[in-house]
Amino acid sequence: MAKAKGKAGAGLFSPHIHSPFSVERVMWDVVIALIPAGIASVYFFGANALRIIGISVATGLLTELVMGLLTRRGITIFDGSVMITSLLFAYNLPPAAPWYVVVFGNMFAVALVKWAFGGLGYNFMNPAIGGRLFVVIAWSGVMSGRWSPTIRSLIDRGMDFWEASRAIVSPEMITSASPLTTLKVDGFAGLYKQGLLDYWNLFIGNVPGCIGETSALAILLGVIYLLVRRVITWEVPVLYVGTVALLSWIFGGLPQGTGLFTGDALFHVLSGGLMLGACFMANDSVTSPLSFSGNVFYAIMLGILTTMIRLFGGYPEGVALSIALMNIFVPLIDRYFRPSIYGYRRAIVKKPKES
Repeated sequence: MAKAKGKAGAGLFSPHIHSPFSVERVMWDVVIALIPAGIASVYFFGANALRIIGISVATGLLTELVMGLLTRRGITIFDGSVMITSLLFAYNLPPAAPWYVVVFGNMFAVALVKWAFGGLGYNFMNPAIGGRLFVVIAWSGVMSGRWSPTIRSLIDRGMDFWEASRAIVSPEMITSASPLTTLKVDGFAGLYKQGLLDYWNLFIGNVPGCIGETSALAILLGVIYLLVRRVITWEVPVLYVGTVALLSWIFGGLPQGTGLFTGDALFHVLSGGLMLGACFMANDSVTSPLSFSGNVFYAIMLGILTTMIRLFGGYPEGVALSIALMNIFVPLIDRYFRPSIYGYRRAIVKKPKES
């Protein structure tokens, strides 16, 4: 490998590993990977998804521009990071979310969670997760009680795209509960009654929920792209989802009174924000551990926390809170799961003999 050339003394730090990857390339690859989920959100939730995504992206770009200028970091809106935050935050909102929830939530994510700690690379938590938690606390009614059905059944009845989009967010239509909320309140009997225990609809995203998290199919297409491009590694999404599946199968029947090893693992994997969180937010390169062993521990803990909150907590979903908590512990994880240095052996210090 060639030594570094240029300034005197540069060779002291050679050899260098040269990589075709850049921050901008990685960020825009993630943006591309998020496009299938955006298309699915428009297909299932209509113009409401377009409205939320548009407002979120515009707010994120403006906030990023202002913060970059205020901190004298220059114009940073072209590196792709704010697009990722804006899309992920939008995907975490229900289709009936008012404009002010989108605006203030994404402002909080970009200005406070990201820029208040130094900008790209310095945030202690995934900004989209921070924005979601903020709006859940500030507008809990919007985030927990404004679930809309999808537009597909209305279009099948003869409505056009725009009519169906307006219909599903009208007050009389916002009565559908998300699958996880229904399970928490009414158990599996409620899921059967409302037709929400349909694995195909759960897989493609034809169920009530946040606009960008319902379609596991669209999310998986994006993940495959990132794996092919070598932007992410497999351990966090696979182990996170696998841990939730295993623990949901073991303990998922306890809240329903059916005992151990009776839970529906597939339902828990396909419901809520698990797939989006595991594949795009928990795997954030800034807020996830550096080592393989650290990522294994991190992913398993995410799965444990998510399952415990879902099954035994007062909130039906636990993905956002679990990721936020584990993001905080990442520096500690990196301290105790350091990779061994190649060629290094700890010196053995012998005590001098007493004379």
